[in-house]
Amino acid sequence: MGDVSYISYVLSAIELLASIVATLHFRKYQFSTEKWFLYFLWYTFLIDTTGLILKIFSLSSFWLYNIFTISSFLFFYFWYYTVLQSKRFKNLVRLLTLFYLITVLLTNAFETLSNQGYAFFIGAIFLLLLILMHFNQLLNSNEVVIIKYKLSFWISTALLLFYIGILPLMLLGKYIDVKGEYFNVILLSLNVILYGCYIIGFIWTKQKYNRF
Repeated sequence: MGDVSYISYVLSAIELLASIVATLHFRKYQFSTEKWFLYFLWYTFLIDTTGLILKIFSLSSFWLYNIFTISSFLFFYFWYYTVLQSKRFKNLVRLLTLFYLITVLLTNAFETLSNQGYAFFIGAIFLLLLILMHFNQLLNSNEVVIIKYKLSFWISTALLLFYIGILPLMLLGKYIDVKGEYFNVILLSLNVILYGCYIIGFIWTKQKYNRF
């Protein structure tokens, strides 16, 4: 049996809580593009639960999280494509998605941990660009006065804070040892922020504002 950190259990509990809250408030966003996030949250919880089981039995979960990382970025790109209204922005999403897929194919053709990190870095940078484009869209619309009630705002805020935090951690990992318990605590903290924003969004949002 493998040694599993308590942080893994806490993370799974947070993911489960966010998924349950999203389910309970589904009626508020069931007719918007944000509805896909309900399925994505349960998918995330399923993946991490499976990964936890694999760790308990000392089995490799690298392949599982590799698939999850790729599918997560593709999901986010798809969602922002549906949310962004500008044709120019939509075309940029297509280009970024294509470039990301090419990056994934190249990194998997030369399988090393550093290559996988490179693909994650590229995927995260592209995602941050899409988040900023979405914020630009919100700030330049008449919905800016009700922005706190829009679920897409809370989702984007959650992703922005998480990836702004995780990217420096990855870059520092090349120069200093950030693994072990300290790394897990920081990662857990970022996930608390991520899922905390999700939960606030699901609770705070109003149905009439979740339409594009």
